[in-house]
Amino acid sequence: MRDWGIEQKWMSILLPLLLLYNDPFFPLSFLVNSWFPGMLDDLFQSVFLCALLLFWLCVYHGVRVQGERKCLTFYLPKFFIVGLLWLASVTLGIWQT
Repeated sequence: MRDWGIEQKWMSILLPLLLLYNDPFFPLSFLVNSWFPGMLDDLFQSVFLCALLLFWLCVYHGVRVQGERKCLTFYLPKFFIVGLLWLASVTLGIWQT
């Protein structure tokens, strides 16, 4: 894992999230008449889409910077922006369910 490039490290995060984005608990909505399966679907969709947005932000900014990626100056502003979008999408998704 130490020899992996930054894109390979991101793919190890995005691929399991892609499985969750595909709504593996969809049959649960037929078995249980509850708000819980819909909430899980909204949560998984927003987590995957925000992780994908974070990936693209980091990749494109990494191309521009071409230097060392310090956590405080490189990743923290992106986490803050994407975190606000994630919070808004989860709140609206659960509110609609």
